[in-house]
Amino acid sequence: MKFSTIALTLVLSMSGIKASPLVAPFYVEQDSAKENIQNEMTVLNSGIASLQFRLDMIKRAKKSIEVEYFIYNQDQAGRILTQALVEAAKRGVKVRILVDKSMPIFAMDNHIAKELRQYGVDLRFYNDATLLELSTTQFRSHRKLFLIDDVEAITGGRNIGDDYFDLSDHFNFLDRDIHVKGSIVKTMRESFDKYFEHKIVEDPKEPIKPTGSKISLYRGGRRATAIRKYESDLKQFKKAQANAKHFLLENDTDREIKEKVEIISRPILQAKKSYNCPLTTYATDLPGARFSQRLRIDYGDTYRVLRKVMGKKIDDIKTDLLISSPYFINNKITRGMMYDLLDKNINIKIYTNSLGSTDAVYVAANFYADVFKWQAEGVDPYIHNGKWIPEHPTISEGVKTAKWGTHSKTQIYDNDEVMIGTYNVDNRSNYYNSEMAIFCKGNPELTKEVADNIHSRTKAGYRIIDNHEAVDENNLPADVYGNPTKMSKFIMNAIAIPSILLRDLL
Repeated sequence: MKFSTIALTLVLSMSGIKASPLVAPFYVEQDSAKENIQNEMTVLNSGIASLQFRLDMIKRAKKSIEVEYFIYNQDQAGRILTQALVEAAKRGVKVRILVDKSMPIFAMDNHIAKELRQYGVDLRFYNDATLLELSTTQFRSHRKLFLIDDVEAITGGRNIGDDYFDLSDHFNFLDRDIHVKGSIVKTMRESFDKYFEHKIVEDPKEPIKPTGSKISLYRGGRRATAIRKYESDLKQFKKAQANAKHFLLENDTDREIKEKVEIISRPILQAKKSYNCPLTTYATDLPGARFSQRLRIDYGDTYRVLRKVMGKKIDDIKTDLLISSPYFINNKITRGMMYDLLDKNINIKIYTNSLGSTDAVYVAANFYADVFKWQAEGVDPYIHNGKWIPEHPTISEGVKTAKWGTHSKTQIYDNDEVMIGTYNVDNRSNYYNSEMAIFCKGNPELTKEVADNIHSRTKAGYRIIDNHEAVDENNLPADVYGNPTKMSKFIMNAIAIPSILLRDLL
């Protein structure tokens, strides 16, 4: 059922949230029984198996592939997936890729776009605002979507990179994706179209090779400077050009890694169970937000769809709320919701990163400024401790000994409805980043699988039980900061005050 403007207004007004005038594809709810449709879901907890699942999807593609990510790295995972996408394009599949252009982490470029275009792959970049545009550059697309033939899709916490697929010897994320097959997928693709075709998106131009045509205009020292600049620019151009070609060219290492991934993943995937979802909700924020829109009174009402949908679902909770989020920073809105739930004696359990497991020390500074107060008021906080959890086999011993952190973005309401998506409990997801999520209500087996996995991860970590006190799974005293290095703790303490002052941007 696609929500009409009237229906959406009614649903959101019930929770006291200002109603949005938006309709599909940004907010859609489908009732399988009433509409004679089906949405089948599979939970993907293993990173390496989630990589193989994507490769399998690419092989199944017949007409179209849509790929959208906040981070898309030029590492082993990026190489393997991109090469597979090129092979799909060669056999006639329409392939479109959208990558957020957040400069501190942006790994693609116009040279790669040019190489992909030769095979028919359309690569574009979301929001090319420079770092000098301090306000506008904050509005990123944090969405994550892998979609095939309007039939099946994956969303969840994983970006494209080794650390999301259990391939790094340095740092890996415990994460979670949801594979969806059914009628809701067409709506997800329609939302991709809105992003891909938006005016904020850059269609990268072909790189221009540097020329020395103007060198003759200079004399003396200026001529020497011009020559050096030309030679440096030409060297960088050729390096980027060669890198792009190499990125798409399969080598022995790529083949070896793919073979290992296949061997480890196949038994995991064969044991996976799929579930029919009685009530499916898909929600995503709108594309195109910039600083000028942020100043408008109706910014939140116009652009921030997902947080309103979650707000309604959380407001309806009767007994339990379970949240897994890599970053946990409350703002005025989420803090008020938390205290409202506590006042109604709702059990709130959270699972997030410790200082010892996070990839963002400045977030940890905010978390530790508040978490002991939350615990005293009734919240049950669990933290990851930076260690590998033996849920599944790994590709090497180095992966096991790497630092690990949680990255899954999951919520469970009353043990009856699951949300898996891209939303973090922080101000970036609430105010700036475009986010998306899939909700499933009414399948107890699906809910139990997700809840059991979260509980097993919390059990392997530490539970905060008092002011600056934590225990492990055996109820023995544990480091409340998750066994960080001395340097991490020093940095967190050093940046604590500025991190708290800047929490609106975190």
